[in-house]
Amino acid sequence: GVSRLITVTQMKSDNANEEALHGADKQRGLIKAQKDLRGQQRALDDKLRTDKAVTGTEAQEIRNMLQQAELQYSDVSFRGDGKLGTEGDQKANQDMADAIKNRFQDAIKDLEAEDKLGNFEIQDLMSTYNQAETLASSVLKKRDDTSNAVIGKV
Repeated sequence: GVSRLITVTQMKSDNANEEALHGADKQRGLIKAQKDLRGQQRALDDKLRTDKAVTGTEAQEIRNMLQQAELQYSDVSFRGDGKLGTEGDQKANQDMADAIKNRFQDAIKDLEAEDKLGNFEIQDLMSTYNQAETLASSVLKKRDDTSNAVIGKV
């Protein structure tokens, strides 16, 4: 009975440890994805800031950035000369630029929320691991204490 209990607690401990390591790997992936998205967002900001106009080549580069980030890209188009502004085609172009920026910001927020949730999961798994380790240690100690007491009485 005691040996089985020890085995079960050790298995529980090992499982919690493995899951925590898997969670940590997932967290690293999320952080890398956040970093990549922020880099693309900065590149987008640079394209939209330089001369307040988006060329055909820049529009295609923006579509490629969105596609690479797995964000909606098929509707990206800029009217007329691609200039950004507050009236007519320029207003439509500005609205498109703002919508693209929002896609990146929303994607980053989603990754940050997933990252926070993952941190809580890892903390919970580590708590489970520590509890299992403590239980296993306690059972082993009680078994040893009982063995010593029996030997002492004999």
